[in-house]
Amino acid sequence: MYTTEGIILKRLDIGEADALFNIYTREFGKIRALARGIKKEGAKLKGHLEPFSLSNISFVLGKNGERITHATLLNFWHGIRIDFSKLQAAAYISALVDDNCMLGERDDPLWELLIKNLHLLDHSKTADKYFLSSFKVQFLAVLGYNAEHD
Repeated sequence: MYTTEGIILKRLDIGEADALFNIYTREFGKIRALARGIKKEGAKLKGHLEPFSLSNISFVLGKNGERITHATLLNFWHGIRIDFSKLQAAAYISALVDDNCMLGERDDPLWELLIKNLHLLDHSKTADKYFLSSFKVQFLAVLGYNAEHD
């Protein structure tokens, strides 16, 4: 069993009760993990794996990939949830990371960038195009794409 902090990037419902999550974790980079029974009434994981939130996640490696066994919500970033422009910005950030990061590649600077920017977004007055442009430039720099030419 493994335990790590993770930011929920994406949720995909599967069948009547399960969901598959793309999560960017501190120790393992991006993982894709199944949560069985999460859509059932009274499910123990319900509310702890919301998109754009930070959770402490325990998972096991099964024959069909990672399976979440336990999760505890650490930061819901309430300020993001009550402002549509911030919610759109969080979705953009999550999609950018999800689309451009491979599974299982840990990247400490990327983790720090995500935490910092979600915190800034949560406490900002609004999310504007400058915030998103700044994030994209920082994200590309962390990935090794530098705008400066030597």
